[in-house]
Amino acid sequence: MLKKVSRLLLLTPLLFCSCKSNKNSNEEDATYDESGKVIIHTKVQQAYLKDSFENVNLYARGVEELSRPISPTFKWDGGNNKHTVYLSEKEDYSDPEIYEVNKSEVSFVNLKINTTYYYKAVSSNIIVHEESFTTSDELIRNIYISGVTNARDLGGYKVGESVTKQGLIYRTGRISPNGGGSDTKTITEKGIKTMLEGLKVKSEIDLRGVENNEVNGLAEPTGVLGETVRYYQCPMDYTNLQAEINTVAIRKIFSILGDRENYPTFFHCSIGTDRTGYVAWLINSYLGVSEENLYRDYLFSNFGKIGSARSTSNILDKYVSWINNQEGGSLSEKAKNYLLNLGVNQEDLNVLKEMMI
Repeated sequence: MLKKVSRLLLLTPLLFCSCKSNKNSNEEDATYDESGKVIIHTKVQQAYLKDSFENVNLYARGVEELSRPISPTFKWDGGNNKHTVYLSEKEDYSDPEIYEVNKSEVSFVNLKINTTYYYKAVSSNIIVHEESFTTSDELIRNIYISGVTNARDLGGYKVGESVTKQGLIYRTGRISPNGGGSDTKTITEKGIKTMLEGLKVKSEIDLRGVENNEVNGLAEPTGVLGETVRYYQCPMDYTNLQAEINTVAIRKIFSILGDRENYPTFFHCSIGTDRTGYVAWLINSYLGVSEENLYRDYLFSNFGKIGSARSTSNILDKYVSWINNQEGGSLSEKAKNYLLNLGVNQEDLNVLKEMMI
């Protein structure tokens, strides 16, 4: 239920993010599911998420950009005055996101799934509108980063009696051009702002090749996001996932995940599907995510502009069978043994589980 109150508010300096008054293609008036929760997925994404994961090609084939979530728009009675809008997961509005708008509506970007938010609109130091809402619990939490395709959160999945945390590990397509001069697409300034201020990333794990200059001249420790983000190169071979270079990369990746100072982090290859999908499967299978949700996360790449469609057959006889053939009474135990056999340190795995569950 909407609430409107008026009281004086003392403003304190906080991090600001921009919000355009004209709606973008991914901004829609807030809509609600049957339980009254705010929907953050597009209609085609919702249709797939309600269907069997194997039917992804009925909805997306990897040839157009369909991976972005909805940024729901909320409105109130306040005219076309300037408003400062505070959004927080906490009722006391601590650690908020802040939007500056020129009329009585706001579109919130990259909301978490199954999360209660509080927001208030302030004009001339007076709260003119205040309400709370809860987002739908429908997986997956996909992300909008301007200039980047195929981005989503690795968290939000039920594992036993717990749920993996959102906002700590992301997977994406490339954020900078590949080497060779044929690819000029890259993250925009708006996208960089999203990564730094919205997602608050502290580290980037680049799975692209170094010797063949797929990384386009980048070198550790600083990537395109600047000096505040640690840039790690963990080159992998996507033609042979069992190659020795991949074993070395996996050990390094999990050592990075074993450092609490690297969170929030994100990893990517070129299109964020094959090498990135392998790493995502390793992380989430170890954490206890179900095989059905592992497949759905992998196949959701078809909603990104990745060039061609993927199916379960692309990975079934690769890392899926490798992990399933390990010893263990559960998929999580099998994934753990697989990683340990590759030389990953148990302490790094412990930190990953501590951070994510």
